[in-house]
Amino acid sequence: MRHPTPSTSTFALLLAVVALSGCAAPAPVTSAPVAVTPPPTSASTPPASLPTESAEPSSTAQPQTRAAAAAAFETWVKQFNAEQWDEHYATLVGAQRKLISAKQYAACRNKKTTPTFKWIRTASTKPNVITRIPGTSVKAPATVVVARLRVSNAVTMPVSAHMFYEDGAWHWSMTKENLAGCKK
Repeated sequence: MRHPTPSTSTFALLLAVVALSGCAAPAPVTSAPVAVTPPPTSASTPPASLPTESAEPSSTAQPQTRAAAAAAFETWVKQFNAEQWDEHYATLVGAQRKLISAKQYAACRNKKTTPTFKWIRTASTKPNVITRIPGTSVKAPATVVVARLRVSNAVTMPVSAHMFYEDGAWHWSMTKENLAGCKK
C-alpha cells in the first residue's frame, strides 16, 4: 500500500513550524510506526540536574521523570497555541533567558504567524542526553521528548524538544536558528 507523501507546500509549512516553534527539527515523516517508551518505574534513578538560575523559584517541585518532562512539553504546546508568551518565556532554559529578554521573546512571537498544534501523543523520551544549549557554551543533561503533533490540522508529524530540569521544574530550549531570529 502506498502512503501519500507531503506536498511541497506542506513541507514548506513544516519547515516554518520548526522555525517558529523553537523545538528541534522534526524527524522525516514516514509511515513506520513510532516506538512508545514506557514510563519509568518508581525504582528508576532520576538524572542529575545542574543548579541554575530560574525565572522564579518553584514552590512546588515537578517530578524529575520522563513522564513529567513529556507533560511539560505538552504544556509548552498548549501555551504556544494560546500565545501565552510570558508563561512560555518563564519556562525557557535559564542559559537562554540570559541571552534574550521576555520583552524580546514576546515581540518575536507576536510578529510571526504561528501555527496551531494538536498534541496526539508522546512517542518517546530519552533521559540524560548531554546537550549543548543552543546559543551558549553550556552543556547540560536533557530529556529529549518526541511527540506526535498535528500541525494546523494539516499533517501529523514527530516534533522533539530538549527539556532541561532546573530548580525543580522542566524548561525547554530554543533552536539556534529560532534564538538568532528572535535576537534581531
